[in-house]
Amino acid sequence: MSGHSKWAQIKHKKAVVDAKRSNLFSKLVRAIMIAARTGENPDMNPRLKLEIDRAREFNMPAENIERAIKKATSAKEADLLSEVLYEAYGPGGVAILIEGVTDNKNRTAAEIKRILADHGGKLAEAGSVQWLFERKAILIADAFHSDEIELGLIDAGAEDISHEADATLILSPFEIKEILAYKLRELDISLREMKAVYLPKNKVARGLEADRLASLVEALETHDDVLSVWTNTAED
Repeated sequence: MSGHSKWAQIKHKKAVVDAKRSNLFSKLVRAIMIAARTGENPDMNPRLKLEIDRAREFNMPAENIERAIKKATSAKEADLLSEVLYEAYGPGGVAILIEGVTDNKNRTAAEIKRILADHGGKLAEAGSVQWLFERKAILIADAFHSDEIELGLIDAGAEDISHEADATLILSPFEIKEILAYKLRELDISLREMKAVYLPKNKVARGLEADRLASLVEALETHDDVLSVWTNTAED
């Protein structure tokens, strides 16, 4: 399936990087707070359930998780955080999308701009980069090998399904990811992870600026307010 190996690489890379960050819990809390805005009950909110499960994988204390959910459902606290998406160009003209959560848009924008400048990149005008990517969702579920189930998921909107040894990966339009998550639940198939992704429509070679680009991506990912970084390069 298109995007499968790319997502596997990104997932592995980010797991390694995240594990080394001193600000990991802060990022996990923000992700939980954003997910909880649409409902504090994880049984009815697939995105929240997956963020909670991810936090637990990194041994976040239960009280931290509960506190994050309470903050998100408080009218005052909910207004403090905003989801942001920055469009940029990196070394060699590589297209970059930077997803984040911030409590101060002006501060975060200035800091992202400085990181880009320090590594040969620059912010782009709104819309000039995003059109180079497709907004999708990848659902990683327990492995199943049933044509009937697969056809049911395709009827529900799945664009592609790939079977691996211990998992099944489902590519979904971003807008219906929750529908497919509930469909898996109805089929009694455990959903391990659901991630919104930006997949490049056309990939470009990294070229001679590969090392410089890698340094830029690492610097961006290390920023407190950044959750994900996407590029249109052939390899990440």
